[in-house]
Amino acid sequence: MWTTEQHQRLALEHRLLQQEGFGQFSIYWDQNDATYHGEGVATTNSGGKYTLYLVIPNNFPYERPPLYITAPLPLLTYYGRSLSNLGYSHNMHTLPSSNGCIQICHWRDARWHSSILLHKVFLKGMIWLEAYEQHLATGRPLAEFVSTMAGTL
Repeated sequence: MWTTEQHQRLALEHRLLQQEGFGQFSIYWDQNDATYHGEGVATTNSGGKYTLYLVIPNNFPYERPPLYITAPLPLLTYYGRSLSNLGYSHNMHTLPSSNGCIQICHWRDARWHSSILLHKVFLKGMIWLEAYEQHLATGRPLAEFVSTMAGTL
């Protein structure tokens, strides 16, 4: 069950996505399932298009929302292997996948707090995609392009 405060927060999150230059993403309410999710297509600097899907947990904003790449699938490594087979990977900044969709490690659970806004999560997803395309071009791991969180933001 979603509280009035959560509904209001997610309406605010949707408005902020539009105001902060993330208009390609939206927050959606599924009345049939009584669930929220965020979704949109990110375009990289080289023109690649990827669908980012944000699962908004029932305990939001106090619980970190998982962020997935749902298209294109499968995502492959430089070496032609499926990225979804890596599961937890520090080098590639991934968490266990779901239905073949890559879960991006965007925030550590222990560092997540309720004041983090969803446009920052989508921004981290877009940074991950740019690093992924550099990995495809060079074979170097994403960790060489994207730093691990050093402190609380």
